[in-house]
Amino acid sequence: MISPKVTEALKKPMTQNFMALVLLQGVNYLLPLITFPFLFRVLGVERWGLISFGYTFIQYFVLFTDFGFNLSATKYISSHRDDINQINRYLNSAFICRIFLGIISFIILFLLITVFGRFQQDAGFYLLYFGIVIGNVMFPMWFFQGMEKMKYITVFNIVAKLLSFIPVFIFIHKPEDYILVPVFYTIGYIFAGLISIYIIYVKEKMKWFLPTFAEIRFALTDSSTYFLSRLSVSMFTNSNSFIIGLVCGNVAVGYYSAAEKLYQAYNWLLTPFTGVLFPHMSNKRDIPFFKRIFKILIPANIVIVGGLLFLSYWVIQIIYGRQTQPDSLYVFRILMAGCFWTIPSILMGYPFLAALGHASYVNWTVVIVSIFHIAGLLTLILSGFLTIYSVAAMVILAELLLFAFRMRGVHKFNLFHT
Repeated sequence: MISPKVTEALKKPMTQNFMALVLLQGVNYLLPLITFPFLFRVLGVERWGLISFGYTFIQYFVLFTDFGFNLSATKYISSHRDDINQINRYLNSAFICRIFLGIISFIILFLLITVFGRFQQDAGFYLLYFGIVIGNVMFPMWFFQGMEKMKYITVFNIVAKLLSFIPVFIFIHKPEDYILVPVFYTIGYIFAGLISIYIIYVKEKMKWFLPTFAEIRFALTDSSTYFLSRLSVSMFTNSNSFIIGLVCGNVAVGYYSAAEKLYQAYNWLLTPFTGVLFPHMSNKRDIPFFKRIFKILIPANIVIVGGLLFLSYWVIQIIYGRQTQPDSLYVFRILMAGCFWTIPSILMGYPFLAALGHASYVNWTVVIVSIFHIAGLLTLILSGFLTIYSVAAMVILAELLLFAFRMRGVHKFNLFHT
């Protein structure tokens, strides 16, 4: 028999949204964790490296079309939740901005695959990958996060992801089938986008109309600071595989990416928490609640990361097979050691400091860390010391510096003593 307190807690929007995000993130987490090792084994390290390089490359366009709306729009909609007209106008303005940015992205992609040899040889491959950008433009996750109605999109997103990943196991049997991977990704992303538009304008009864130029400009300007921060974050996440691919080739990307995917998968475990915390903290400024969550998650993170480091050899062997080179194992150990500080850093960033009105501090510290990271990578390239190991070391050094900045911010603004 479920107690009345538990029943009451389950009815709260924040609890329901958290459970929806856990379910959604669980699928987003498990499907790639199953699919990537399968592709690594079937396609081989070189084709897998190309898949990873192409996906990383296309993420720059995803980042550009997001333009910070995943943070700015979430905060704006959460703050104006009682004013449907304001939300509707901002929603349409943001959509128009993202469509315009999507058109610019395609023009840039077309120029790259036309002019540069590194991209010319697989031009069709990159064009097929661009469907991810189109689907992402149509899929405003920020609207549902801001409205705290994630449950409406979860089921449809899961269906879309299944459509994207299940065909991989059915149709990909040999290295030459690598060209199908971006096709399946495109199907999943576009389907999710179409369903989300249906929910917004039919189920949620939003109206489509052309907002004023001033409203469109406001939406774009409001997101610009967040975009700069997101771009900076990308400099020491997506750029690593991209630069390794340009300098060292697809095989090196394959081994680095195999480890990086597991590192990223671990950090993605926080997504349900940050996805719920950010709008909640923006709206309620509930610092005691955040502190309780923080004090639970940090000790748990220390235990889990320590266990993964101890079992790292078997983790890599089980996931990627016995043919995996030691390269992936060593990179995995380097990156996972950084999780001792990346997890608390993530929690103190946008769901806490930014949500409490210190977004500018968070954004500019990310920019500084990004400059540090890029400078480090350029130094490695010029000195001839750029390898998958040195890149992994630069990642955790940059994350450590970011963690130090965020600790300083929490102390500077006296937030934990509030």
